[in-house]
Amino acid sequence: MKLINLLLLFFIPISGVFAQNTIMGTVTDHQGEPILGASITVKGRQQKVQSNETGTYSIANVKSSDILVYSYVGFQTVEKLVLDQRTINVQLKMDGVQLNEVVVVGYDVVKKGDLTGSVASVNPDELKATATANFDEALAGRVAGVEVTSSDGTPGSALNIVIRGGNSITGDNTPLYVVDGVPLEEFDPGSLNTRDIKSLDILKDASATAIYGSRGANGVVVITTYGGRSDGKTDISASTSYWTRYIPTRLDVMDPYEYVKYQEKVAYARDNYTPAYNVDQFHNRWIDAELYRNTQGTNWQDEMFQVGLTNNHTLTLSTGNNKTTLYYSGNFLDQQGTLITTGFRKINNRLKFTHKLVDNFVINGQVEYTKLKYDGMQVSGDQWTSVIRNAVTFRPVQPVNWVEDEEEILITDDPSLFDPVTTLNNTMRQQHSDILAGTLGFSYEFLPKFSLDVLGNYRTSITESTLFFKKDTNEGSRTNRGINGTISDRRNDILSVTGTVRYKDKKGAHDYGFLVGSEAQHNGFETSQLRNTNLPTDFFGINNLGVATTATIAQSMYTENTLLSYFGRANYAYDGKYLATINFRADGSSKFRGKNTWGYFPSFSLAWRVSQEQFLKSIEAITDMKFRAGWGVTGNNRIGNFLGYNLFTVDANSGYVLGENQEFSPGAIQSVLAVPDLRWESTAQTNIGLDLQLLKRFDVTVDYYIKDTRDLLLNAEMALSTGFSRAQQNIGAVSNRGVEFTLKSQNIRGRDFRWSTNFNISFNRTKTLKLNAGQREIRTDPAWDSQFMQTEYQYITRIGQPVGMMYGLVFDGLYQLEDFHYVGGDYILKDGQPSYQTAMRPGMVKFKDINNDGRINELDRTIIGNPHPKHTGGLFNHFRYKSFDLQFLLQWAYDFDILNGNKSSFGNIYIAGRNGLKSLNDIWTPENTDTDIGGVRYGGVGLVTPYGYKLDTRHIDDGSYVKLKTVTLGYNLPQSMLTKLRMKRCRVSVSAQNLHTWTKYEGYDPDVSVGRFGALTPRLDYSAYPQSVTISGGIDITF
Repeated sequence: MKLINLLLLFFIPISGVFAQNTIMGTVTDHQGEPILGASITVKGRQQKVQSNETGTYSIANVKSSDILVYSYVGFQTVEKLVLDQRTINVQLKMDGVQLNEVVVVGYDVVKKGDLTGSVASVNPDELKATATANFDEALAGRVAGVEVTSSDGTPGSALNIVIRGGNSITGDNTPLYVVDGVPLEEFDPGSLNTRDIKSLDILKDASATAIYGSRGANGVVVITTYGGRSDGKTDISASTSYWTRYIPTRLDVMDPYEYVKYQEKVAYARDNYTPAYNVDQFHNRWIDAELYRNTQGTNWQDEMFQVGLTNNHTLTLSTGNNKTTLYYSGNFLDQQGTLITTGFRKINNRLKFTHKLVDNFVINGQVEYTKLKYDGMQVSGDQWTSVIRNAVTFRPVQPVNWVEDEEEILITDDPSLFDPVTTLNNTMRQQHSDILAGTLGFSYEFLPKFSLDVLGNYRTSITESTLFFKKDTNEGSRTNRGINGTISDRRNDILSVTGTVRYKDKKGAHDYGFLVGSEAQHNGFETSQLRNTNLPTDFFGINNLGVATTATIAQSMYTENTLLSYFGRANYAYDGKYLATINFRADGSSKFRGKNTWGYFPSFSLAWRVSQEQFLKSIEAITDMKFRAGWGVTGNNRIGNFLGYNLFTVDANSGYVLGENQEFSPGAIQSVLAVPDLRWESTAQTNIGLDLQLLKRFDVTVDYYIKDTRDLLLNAEMALSTGFSRAQQNIGAVSNRGVEFTLKSQNIRGRDFRWSTNFNISFNRTKTLKLNAGQREIRTDPAWDSQFMQTEYQYITRIGQPVGMMYGLVFDGLYQLEDFHYVGGDYILKDGQPSYQTAMRPGMVKFKDINNDGRINELDRTIIGNPHPKHTGGLFNHFRYKSFDLQFLLQWAYDFDILNGNKSSFGNIYIAGRNGLKSLNDIWTPENTDTDIGGVRYGGVGLVTPYGYKLDTRHIDDGSYVKLKTVTLGYNLPQSMLTKLRMKRCRVSVSAQNLHTWTKYEGYDPDVSVGRFGALTPRLDYSAYPQSVTISGGIDITF
């Protein structure tokens, strides 16, 4: 009863006890210019307003005893006691080091000057200025130690983000995303509107990420979205932009004349390069190449690529008062792919609110709904599914709309290869995702200096995918699986509750506080799939799979996992000079068994602000100087569920042959071998850093880190006696060591002209320390073109070397006629020449005999490429002149290798009827011996396969590049025009993405990695959806 009475008291209005007034004034910078967006907060309360475009503000319900806090990014915070004042004007001073800027860390916010760990912040305005469908596209080159690469340019696809090098060999290296306090392991960047982002902070070292325990090993990206206003005013903002996107480059393929001459060379080789070869017979079978001289033919890349149009529109509403705030955001994006029939559409709605029941009790929540739609077939893939490959290899002598009964003489040795336009138009692929998320929580200051925060979250994602191959596609042809279709459904549900208690206090020179909390999360995942092949007709499309002549294949699965956590943090600072932070987290996961169910993740960090010491205060050039050191342990639990148990599968094909009659009996078969002692993968990281600010203009950050991952979860080989080839085991170890350097400078700070620069560079070295017992290396076949590379292992992870090194033979020229004796109509290799098969021939590729045993075999393969850049970085410049601003970003990666599968496959493959790169003009013949393109096989076989098909150094390219990533020119309407138009803000801008790339790489784009096995097969380029150049124009208006 007493508790009920106490709660009722919270709702009794308390007014008139103290005299309250409205305070007005102006906020200006050090040169007297008005500041738009400066925050004015009543200290100790959540009451907050912002200055408008003239720098003026008005804040109501202020008591004479209140203290107003004035802050703005890049300026020193000022506090003013109200007393009997009604007008308070404030001039803020520049603060180059931004010590009072708030950074969001694990479950809390910290002033940047009080950080003891390695945390980087990204300016959301820079992200909004880019023409990107998802915010992760705009992160490349902006943060030291954060490497962003593209698997391909498919519209709406997420990028690969790795922080401080990959920890896992066979697992996931994606960072954890935390959006408005909710950790999301499975997060689609497309589900978040970039314009909703208020702050984006990246936690890099273990002292910052250990608070997230088993999910923090790969780094943490913390995102906070906008909320409503609290000053009684309303902002309505609308932005709209239109983009054009195009592919700037093409692979250089043979034209019709070169193509037919190439077929003639293949026929010449079939007759063993002998005088028996008859050119007239070739012409009679196919066509005279001279008929195609100087004809344009069909460049299938040009037919397949298009200028893609995109429109992007956002509407936001921000309103509220000192009791209730409300924020709404709606976004619609429709992106047409640069490849015909492909595209991406996004609809996003977010509603966010807070309500103050009483001064010390605030409820908060939000609801978000996102609908994503992806159109178009899979682009990157192996020989059967890649339309990029088809665009290069399909015959250029065939017109786009050619039909087989037309009376045209064409080379048709490969009838199963459909032209890429037909393939795209006859492949129906769609993916629909509906994401619904909601949070509800409260903040309660229940005692002086104590607060309780509780947040509940529910998030569900439902995805339906359909894929249908009509008869005029490789996948739908009779030579493959016939007309076929697949319907897949996937659902992921996340339910979590987080509670934290905070305490903060300051006594004299001692500033201290702590946070303790608990978190529970449940993840449910279910899938189902229907697939059928050999349909008699494609008339009904995906809607009538039951008419197939084969049995329908149906599959379904449900799995779940839970996580229970306890965590805490303690902070201490003495006199603003000596700072310490301790974190600890205990995670219990259903993914592990017995004593390994729980994992423990501690960290600590120290900082010394040397600039506050007396011996440095006399050096005016050093405004701030802080040394940081930290150590911590984080984990990675991104493995499948229940791998510690024996798992069994039941499907149409599972069962046993029993009895005298050997009859098949359906039943369950074991699919996973239990590894009971499976435990947490842990990463211990040491970080030493320096934060230095000079002359109030230059901010320097330097970090050195050592990151060692132990108990690596590897899908390792098992003894044959187990009956399983592989199982998850804790057997590996890798290390990453690196240096990061960031320089932010305010070069010019004039009244009308300002120029600032942000430069960063990162060096990371990774090394494999341990593998399975007795195992020295892992060899991986990326299976990117199984017909030609067969089952060759092209990547190797070897102890003492970085993960995922390129592995192959060393090219040593071609075998020439003089390397053989010609005896009895046959070629006999001379002594001293190494060989790799019985029947060696002139024109074959020659490889270096590494061990000098006279045979080219597995022992001669070696590491031939390093996919890891020596350094990466970015250079961002921002110029502002009066109402105009210009910004551009250069991003680079230096000294790394790419496995150029395009060059290997399209420039060395000899199949009659197929086209390829212009390098095939230079294939070896007895008359053309000065070349590195091997000759084709003799013997008149119908399918001519290459000699020396194995990966060698010819196919490894330098991928170093410098990319003009972003250029934006903007104009803000002056106040005089805004007043007439009754607007608060209006900005027009034009922008370009990926405008130019300086590189020696011969592919579409060096920023690519399509290897299907992640860290084991990096920097593979084969038939990837190319990156595009984007040109955009837009307008932002606020009323």
